[in-house]
Amino acid sequence: MIEEADYQAMKKKSAAQTGVAPKTAEPFQKFPEAVLLDWDEKYLYVGSDGLPDHPMMVGITAWQQQVPLPQSYYLRNAWSIPLHPVPAANGMSAKTNFFRGAIAVAANGIPIFNPIKNDGRTDTFLAGELDEYGGHCGRADDYHYHVAPWHLAERLGPSLPLGYALDGYPIYGLAEPDGSTVNGLDSFHGHTSAAGEYHYHASKSYPYINGGFHGEVSIGGGQVEPQPSANPVRQAGDPLPGAKITGFTISADKKKYELDYSQNGRKGSVNYEILPGGSVHFTFKKPDGTTSESTSEKGKQRKGGDRPPPPPDRKAPGGTPQMETNGQPRKPWIENHLKEMDRDQDGKLSREEMMAEVNQTFTGYDADGDGKISSEEANGPGVRSSMAGFVKQHFTEVDADGSGSISLEELKAVAMKMWEKYSRGEGFSFPRSPTLEKP
Repeated sequence: MIEEADYQAMKKKSAAQTGVAPKTAEPFQKFPEAVLLDWDEKYLYVGSDGLPDHPMMVGITAWQQQVPLPQSYYLRNAWSIPLHPVPAANGMSAKTNFFRGAIAVAANGIPIFNPIKNDGRTDTFLAGELDEYGGHCGRADDYHYHVAPWHLAERLGPSLPLGYALDGYPIYGLAEPDGSTVNGLDSFHGHTSAAGEYHYHASKSYPYINGGFHGEVSIGGGQVEPQPSANPVRQAGDPLPGAKITGFTISADKKKYELDYSQNGRKGSVNYEILPGGSVHFTFKKPDGTTSESTSEKGKQRKGGDRPPPPPDRKAPGGTPQMETNGQPRKPWIENHLKEMDRDQDGKLSREEMMAEVNQTFTGYDADGDGKISSEEANGPGVRSSMAGFVKQHFTEVDADGSGSISLEELKAVAMKMWEKYSRGEGFSFPRSPTLEKP
């Protein structure tokens, strides 16, 4: 599963670092057996195989049949943390954004995702989706946390952060680094110390970790970017009602695994082994007594998962502005439709007005009320709204996870990205698509 060339190259670069490591590296240096570190003048690069040294998955009662597999978070696919974070003019809350991908990295090299899952409403901790250490596997069989990894404090001590948010600010525990009481936290669960240094604090209840970003981050497809991608080898699983994970074992070489579970009083298991070349052989023993086997080949990746590719929003090659059919530079989409969406006619588009347009469009297209817009519905009568044509013309780009349908969160993510650029006075437009592409 690990890209050996990337691992070796990052290991070599890490060993070649002779200067003093940046302060940001301190918590990660406590886990030399799990983490490779490299840095330049702008970023700390954190490499890992995505598997912690503690038991995984045990205690989960809402399981989608995903299992932990190593990931190759090395070299160009390593986690990058800004060494000189910049406060954002307007920070962004994790309550309404960043439902895809990681928002922080723990000191042991394991990513931390938003505690609210990608449906935009479910608290993964309260829903029983997390194990005893606050983690689970995503749709790419990638292990990650959704709440603060408190167990790391045993090695880190009180003075080091549990990890770093992807905007470059540290995340401390329930007390200040000097042991004093925490006071005056902002909406992102952070504050500025007496020394003038901003940092977040984790908590035992929501938001559990950083509640958003005080610092500047780039956004694409509903997640912070750039960030590493996981390497799925099979299709995502489905929920298994009534299942509870009771055991998990892994061999010393991280090649053989066994996950045990119970369902309605009967036992089941998933045994799997990483074969030479990176393929994975699975043996499923179901609670009804039946057994099945399959082999998933490395490289046959599906689209989607917890880290979908962001929708394209870049200029044409060479920086040439995109053009309308009349030969004039294309205006940003919001500028073209401002009068239609400006409900109070004050000459500006508010966040609330943008979301009202999204909700009206989504409800109108979702004819069967199943919570998603299929390609057939997108080609149907739809609804009279400014975004109706946008959904039809850019269906493939809005469908960020490549599932063949558009969720409300996917439409919101694209709309908010456009609105954020509009509010900063920047343009946003997809490349023109003359016909709707079938997923």
